[in-house]
Amino acid sequence: MTERYGGDEFGLPHLGQVFHHSWRDEWPTEVEALARYVDGAAPYLVEAVLSDALRLADPAVPTWVFETLWSVGTERRLELRSAGIDPRDWLLRIIRLCRERLDREGIGHPQVVGRSPYEHLTGLVLDEIMIVTPGLLELAQDSSWMTVPGVVPALGHAAVHACPDLAFRFLLRALTYGPQLTRKQYERYVELGRRFEYGPFLVAGHEHLMA
Repeated sequence: MTERYGGDEFGLPHLGQVFHHSWRDEWPTEVEALARYVDGAAPYLVEAVLSDALRLADPAVPTWVFETLWSVGTERRLELRSAGIDPRDWLLRIIRLCRERLDREGIGHPQVVGRSPYEHLTGLVLDEIMIVTPGLLELAQDSSWMTVPGVVPALGHAAVHACPDLAFRFLLRALTYGPQLTRKQYERYVELGRRFEYGPFLVAGHEHLMA
């Protein structure tokens, strides 16, 4: 089996890691941080970000879904509206910069994306979202800074209307601080990762969440 995008995390969740706890010490603005990622990342990673962004830009996906998932990906270290950034404009900026980079590399890229090749896994992803929903809601009450309001409906909407693979990767990011997983849950995540053609490290990074 070929591991997608090098076997590690990719796409918008990977871009979100640029905005870590000290990112403002490295980049003067969020626009500069985004541009440096797009200019410096390997082309296949830029392509992955573009694919994710195009799926979330689909008219069937409300902007609030992207805004919520973006907050999940950055662990709330770049809240777009709080920073005075229109979420739709930010999504379109990501798409534009990725296209420009791939054009400079002479790499073809889609203007739109079709149906997800992983659409048959939507029900399994929705099941896993439902299972952790009580834990995510409880965590939000105890430590709201670690969680994002509306994350559960955003994940569900993304799974159905964007791509279950994208929703699953953001689910893993949402679980960064818990709730704890059972071994059976974790084993199901590993199997889902295999079916999504992930490398071993993308899911394995959450092994510590097992009770």
